[in-house]
Amino acid sequence: MPNMNHPSIVGDDFRRGFRRQTEWSWSIATAFFFGEVGAGLFLVSLWFDFLPGMAWGLLLTAAGKTTGHMLHLGQPLRAWRAIFRLKTSWVSRGLLAIILFTGFGTAYVLCRAHLTLGLFPESLAPLYAGIAVAAAIFVMLYQGLAMSHSSAIPLWNTGLMPMIGLTYALLSGLSLVLASDPVFSVRTQDAATLIKAVELGLLAYAFISVLCLLHAARYGSKAGEQSADLLIKGDLASWFTPAVFGVGFMVPALLIAFGSGGPSLQFTAAAVLIGYYAFRVLILKAGVYDPIQSFVSETKRF
Repeated sequence: MPNMNHPSIVGDDFRRGFRRQTEWSWSIATAFFFGEVGAGLFLVSLWFDFLPGMAWGLLLTAAGKTTGHMLHLGQPLRAWRAIFRLKTSWVSRGLLAIILFTGFGTAYVLCRAHLTLGLFPESLAPLYAGIAVAAAIFVMLYQGLAMSHSSAIPLWNTGLMPMIGLTYALLSGLSLVLASDPVFSVRTQDAATLIKAVELGLLAYAFISVLCLLHAARYGSKAGEQSADLLIKGDLASWFTPAVFGVGFMVPALLIAFGSGGPSLQFTAAAVLIGYYAFRVLILKAGVYDPIQSFVSETKRF
């Protein structure tokens, strides 16, 4: 029996303690990951005018995110109904953003490739791009916004969540575009130093944001403290520290600072993606609810 004065993490039985959320797992993490990476890749590729990167970004979001959500849903064929709850559901808003992003993003790519077959007026290409950009930014933010509205799970209930998603998405997109550089020549030698500084800046901001997330949880509510302990020294620490901090932050930082292009760009992109996916999975696994309250003091009065 657990010490009633010091609640611990318990299972589904009716006793006082902290409970870890189990509804959102690796399938949702996969959907979040592909949606954000795809949107980030599209935006960075658009900035570099890198058409293959835009197409890959759209494909990652449309296929990867959809597959992840379908694996999670108990009734996949009813998923389309989610769009009718725009006023109350972040899932509905996210679904609309994905439809706008993939639809108008595809229209823009087809216009640039002159493959519209008369379906989309090419004169409206700037409009397609503008809508796709706005929707892509929302796709990168809304997963974090949805999680930050989960007041029952203190680890997620912070404005840092959408900003971490946005930063990781842009960092992943930039890393993937640079990894394609030897083949597609999307950057020039003159811009190399500035691009490296931007990539290091995004990496540093993501690192500081994750540290701040852990600090806020550790010194916030008791459930947040339990979540932080799971990630820092609990049963998730053996994955979180080496994968998120080691592979996801330290390895890319060293490669960006001291690498000389070529294979180092591919290794950087791989390390960033591994660290980001690990973060997405583990931050869901570490979600802890506040404990069920003890009824002993109430019953003693009767």
